[in-house]
Amino acid sequence: MLDPERFKCRTLHLARAQDTEPAARLLHDEPGLTALALPPYRRLLVSYTLPEHTLTEVLQRLHSAGFELDRHSWSRWRLALIAYGEDVQLHNLTEPAAPDRSRAAFSTLYQHHQHGDRDETPEEWRLYR
Repeated sequence: MLDPERFKCRTLHLARAQDTEPAARLLHDEPGLTALALPPYRRLLVSYTLPEHTLTEVLQRLHSAGFELDRHSWSRWRLALIAYGEDVQLHNLTEPAAPDRSRAAFSTLYQHHQHGDRDETPEEWRLYR
């Protein structure tokens, strides 16, 4: 079963519609990558699992094969943000898991912590209504 946090499905906007089919074949030949061409929209749907492949790797593979992506600033920013998010996620996957602390431990520590808003009202007066 695939982990939904690691499974990625991305839409890539290509510069030319005739490049979608060859680009999909190029990526589909790679194990672990699935690509679907949408020529009328100049789009390429790519899916992969994160530890095995990354968006940066897919983009480099397309660029080295001579395929150009859409050069609009919105598309470039979107891809850069997605690549950054994947890099952070890969880094976090290599980190050891934080120790699991129960909620009761935090509430006990919080109760013993000195707070800045000390109420001098006696307990019985605070509970009186």
